[in-house]
Amino acid sequence: MPGVLGPVDYGVKLHMEAGSYGYPVFSPRNLVVAGCGPFAGGRVFGAHRMALVFRSPVTRGLHVSTVGGVCYRFIATGVHGIVVEGWREEPVVIVVKGKAGGSVEARVEEIGWETLWTIWRGYKGFRGTRALAAYLLEQYGKELPRAGVLVVGPAAARTIMAGVFSFDVEHGRPGGVVDSASRGGAGSVLLQGHGVAAIVYGGEYDMSRDNPRLRDTRLLDELSRRVMGKSYIGAVEQATVKYRYDPRLGTGGTFGVNYVHYRDLLPFFGFNTVYLSKAARSKLVDMVLEELWRPVQRDVFEQPGAKPWRTCGEPCPAACKKLWRGVKIDYEPSNALGPFSGVLRAEDMASLVELADELGIDAIEAGHIVAWLFDLLQRGMLSPSDLGLQGRPVFDPLVYRVEHDSRANAEAARRILEGLVEQRGWLLSLIATRGLRAAAHVLNLRYSGRVYMYRTGYQDVAVYSAYGGQGYMTPNLYWSPGLVAPVPVPGRYWTVYSPSFASPEELAEAVLDRMIAEYLVDNAGFCRFHRRWVERLLEHLYHELLGLEVDLRKHALETLRVIVRYQILAGAEPRPWESRKTVDMIAGIALELGDREWGPRIAEDPASAREWWSRFREKLWGLLGLGGEEAGG
Repeated sequence: MPGVLGPVDYGVKLHMEAGSYGYPVFSPRNLVVAGCGPFAGGRVFGAHRMALVFRSPVTRGLHVSTVGGVCYRFIATGVHGIVVEGWREEPVVIVVKGKAGGSVEARVEEIGWETLWTIWRGYKGFRGTRALAAYLLEQYGKELPRAGVLVVGPAAARTIMAGVFSFDVEHGRPGGVVDSASRGGAGSVLLQGHGVAAIVYGGEYDMSRDNPRLRDTRLLDELSRRVMGKSYIGAVEQATVKYRYDPRLGTGGTFGVNYVHYRDLLPFFGFNTVYLSKAARSKLVDMVLEELWRPVQRDVFEQPGAKPWRTCGEPCPAACKKLWRGVKIDYEPSNALGPFSGVLRAEDMASLVELADELGIDAIEAGHIVAWLFDLLQRGMLSPSDLGLQGRPVFDPLVYRVEHDSRANAEAARRILEGLVEQRGWLLSLIATRGLRAAAHVLNLRYSGRVYMYRTGYQDVAVYSAYGGQGYMTPNLYWSPGLVAPVPVPGRYWTVYSPSFASPEELAEAVLDRMIAEYLVDNAGFCRFHRRWVERLLEHLYHELLGLEVDLRKHALETLRVIVRYQILAGAEPRPWESRKTVDMIAGIALELGDREWGPRIAEDPASAREWWSRFREKLWGLLGLGGEEAGG
């Protein structure tokens, strides 16, 4: 198809043609385009990630989210993706079956609200997303060869921040590895916008028979040696060493590596660590390493015998999924519902991560909400009764006692997560249905006296980027201005996310380079953990495996321009920072890294952050080739 190199392109194209920007986010016209990349179905490592393109109920703009390993089974249906549109009052399951000859059957079967909630509450020892996956694999596993499932949890019925979840399949049942496309609320759109609770699929079609080059490992090896000077398997193993096991650090995976690599530059306690001295942060990270990291490290890496390392479902040397006591432990969800939420004991963190997966909620967003509410409680701007809690959490890292406060905070966090999904009380209902940004503005009006007393707005205690009049996105958990900078698709790694600081113009140039590279990886259906080799080989892969001559950078710029235009039409263009803590986070990293211009300026005059924001946006929009009304928003 002209101009379409992968599922992201196709999703953007369909949304522009459908004009989905002109309808409510939960309209049946808000398509969910879920697709595999063009290299799926062969022997290219990491090429079986599924991308979902939809209009987000969180940002109110077009969003892209991905989920690992799905296409390893889905591609056997004989199709590269599925487009969901329309509406059913009673929830349904979409069934996709492919046959060896290439024919495909797709049908819609009603499951109904009563049955769905009954399954979510408990099915054969499972709850939530895992229960639904188990039920569907039991119902359809005999009919569908190599069956797989995509499911939503109860959060999809009652919040705007639910993901789409996938499980590896072991002996016809959901295995220990869960993955999700969570940022942006794709699960909420599927269920509330379309009435779709799950997609179950399976087939026998060999996609590589149409293109034998997809399984030609000799060709891959020749390409790798020519471009990178090393064997293909050698290039893949070197590029993914962090995610499997890094012998220099004695650990592996994002959880294992990030805490010992970034140390005190990671955000804890709702980004309140940006206000601490380096000595205080170092003391805190030592506590995190001892109480949170060490138990996982000991069991996952240091115990003799077979290691609890898994893949997302496709054969892959990275084996990035690390299981601790049956729970998949990755950095972002673990930090979001661990130290970021004032929960430092490993067992307390793992129980919350498991709960978030069962509920089917975006764990990063959930962590931001919990931390925001805990901070407001700590400051006295909310009372426990506002949230249905018995007492206040301890959210001051300087007086925190892990042996008592971790468990108490975890229990309060559990009540908040369950309260969001149950819409328990007016405030949690408001956050669940309208999000953090809108809730903060309502709180400013409801408790204007407290705003005056504390000289702080409710939005000032959170960290997020604003989009249009209602949309927002909380950042992934790194201390980096690139994660709150005005980019067209936030909440992803389409930016610079390492702890760093630069002038707005310099950072905009670096962000664009990463945005292009990460978009291309997503669009080709690759896992970003393979990016170090994929980015170097991708243009060659399109040429040698697919016969396409394409300037990938030029193609990426064209697609990104279309995405920006969509966001403007949807009223979801970036807006200046509204939160004082967001500005303080920017000033803090600038000062921490010794910037002598912007750090002191923003610290002394927070209003000057508006200039940094505006100059970044102007530079980025210019680099994208946007001007006039588009450049001005």
